Amino acid sequence: MAPVTSAPESSTTQYISILLADGFRAMVPTAQLVETINVELGHIVQMPDLPPAVVGVCGWRGDVLWLVDLAYALRLPPLLAGDYGRSQCHVLRVTVNHQTFGILVAEVQHLIRGDRLELLPGPPGQIPPEVSALVAGQFRTASGETILSINLEALLDHLKSPG
Repeated sequence: MAPVTSAPESSTTQYISILLADGFRAMVPTAQLVETINVELGHIVQMPDLPPAVVGVCGWRGDVLWLVDLAYALRLPPLLAGDYGRSQCHVLRVTVNHQTFGILVAEVQHLIRGDRLELLPGPPGQIPPEVSALVAGQFRTASGETILSINLEALLDHLKSPG
């Protein structure tokens, strides 16, 4: 009888693509995505002494959900700036290391299947070095567009110790 061998681990991962500020596109692994939701701006409660990228909290299905402005965390223009003209915002509810939080995004786009081996190292030059750990790398689409791969573990660590 032949020995049982496990199948080689696939390097293909499924991501959800999102639009951030100023046309920046990013993606997060769907393995960490719980759901996408829309939150009324009036339901976001600002709290003192939270990291600057945390815009506030909201109640969601009996839980308190932290809401993080990913664009602001990456030192891009904040999503909820004074000219934000919508009554709702799009939120990716994600789970990282058994902790659930929400990421505010300008737009939830579509699913992307990408090969982790094709991930180009480092963030583009527009992302400052002090937050470069939040970007796991970048993909280039067939049309040459850059999509940032977000490191959610690093984002969570950054929120816990923003200094």
